[in-house]
Amino acid sequence: MAIVSLPWYDLPEIRHATDAFWGAVSAQLREQGIDFAPERLEREIDHREQWVHPSLLFTQACGYDVAVDHAVHLRVVAAPCFVLPGCEAHYYSSFVLVRDDADCEELADLRDTRCAINNHTSHSGTNALRAMIAPVARDGRFFKLIQTSGSHANSLDLLRAGGVDVICIDAITHGLLSRYRPKSVKGTRVLAQTPFAPAPPFVTSMRYGKVFTRKLQNALVRAMNDPATQDTRKDLCLGGIALVDNSIYKKVLDFESVAIEHGYFELPAPDKSELTKLRMRAARA
Repeated sequence: MAIVSLPWYDLPEIRHATDAFWGAVSAQLREQGIDFAPERLEREIDHREQWVHPSLLFTQACGYDVAVDHAVHLRVVAAPCFVLPGCEAHYYSSFVLVRDDADCEELADLRDTRCAINNHTSHSGTNALRAMIAPVARDGRFFKLIQTSGSHANSLDLLRAGGVDVICIDAITHGLLSRYRPKSVKGTRVLAQTPFAPAPPFVTSMRYGKVFTRKLQNALVRAMNDPATQDTRKDLCLGGIALVDNSIYKKVLDFESVAIEHGYFELPAPDKSELTKLRMRAARA
């Protein structure tokens, strides 16, 4: 059985729309003769396991994963275009968030505060933040404490509860939570916005070639243009897709370059990242 999933923004509040969107895509795949595309999304297997699974057909990933640790496993199919603040076409940004009552007006004011990241392989929660902090860090240090929360939603909970002082979450998550779970962002404010990067892509296994990938792209385009999916796309805040390939995600490495230029390796990075090598070297020095 082939594995398909859409794990990135699969909020329970809009799961019906996520399922409906995949239903439209899978129907288009079957029309092209891909009759092994399942109708139901996989939600039990961790997405990191899916990326290397021999049965992977279609899923999502972070652009950072595509560019670094899973560059040999994942082939980009398309990038989504979200209609949300902080998103432009198939690009997105992240928001540096603090509590409403935080005594800070600029990034430098966050020195010696407590930070939560969602995970070390996240562009939106870690890599984008790192590029913002690097120019104001001193001797490669900035935060008093850095902890990993496991998800953007968990980071928000920590921030609101006073467990940390600053987090960085992507504009898509922030927009969807603001719309469907407004209490989760209550009491927080945006201190800064990061530069734009390509949005987290739809991907397939690298085992599939360009001809098969084109069929996946066709299915996405037809599903997006189907009037029957209009309400579904509206619920997902999905305005379109851009047909791109892996090369566009090299853009996220520009964010790493900022940190390397300033000698800032405090925040963790993917295992295969040059930053991780430099961080380990600095720790031994």
